[in-house]
Parts: sequence; structure tokens; C-alpha cells
Amino acid sequence: MEQIINVVLLEVRNLKDTLYFYEGILGLKPSSERPQLDVTGVWYDVGPTRICIMTSKNRTHRTNEEQITPKEIRIAISDIEKVKKKLAFYQISFSEKHNPNGTVIIVHDPDQHELYIESKIS
Repeated sequence: MEQIINVVLLEVRNLKDTLYFYEGILGLKPSSERPQLDVTGVWYDVGPTRICIMTSKNRTHRTNEEQITPKEIRIAISDIEKVKKKLAFYQISFSEKHNPNGTVIIVHDPDQHELYIESKIS
């Protein structure tokens, strides 16, 4: 496992939808490094980045007008073509950019956090 140098904390509205997106569509696996906490959530270690997803205990008391502040996340995934096919199949809109280092997909998760997914060079 690579050393974790970036940690991103994401607060989410619906953990079930978020888990389905990150695990079912992006293919990420939960980290075994997450300790038992009083907050419901999951960690994903993607290269040097740890994505910590949590639901707030106060989430049920929020009104619809209150928004989660979207964050920008950059990760690398080895099978970017598989991710593109899943996004297309589930009709999740994304944009694609090509640069000298490969392909970058820009997509929003269920809480509108913006993900820049690069093709991981093996």
C-alpha cells in the first residue's frame, strides 16, 4: 500500500447512494485502516489519497435548503475504460479530457463532489 499523503473528508446525505457510486461504479474497495468511530462512514485508499466519507449525526435535522459544500478530488484508477462504460450504462454524465499523460474523466458524485479520475499508469 502506498503512503497516504492526501486526506479528503466528504460529508454525504445518503451513505447508501454514496457507497453504490464509489464501490459499485468506480470500483473502489473500503480501507481496512478505518478504526471504529462514532460516526457512520467508510474510508477508501486510492493511491496516496484517502477519501473519508461520513454522515453527520445532525444530517437528519437539516433543512433542504442547507447544502453540502462540494469538494474537488483527484484520483487515479487503473481501468478507466471500465469506469467510463459503467458511467454511460447508468446514465451518469461525465466529461472527458485527453492530455499527454492519458485520459481524465470529470464526474460528480451523488452529493456533487467533483472527481477528476485519471488513468493510472501501471
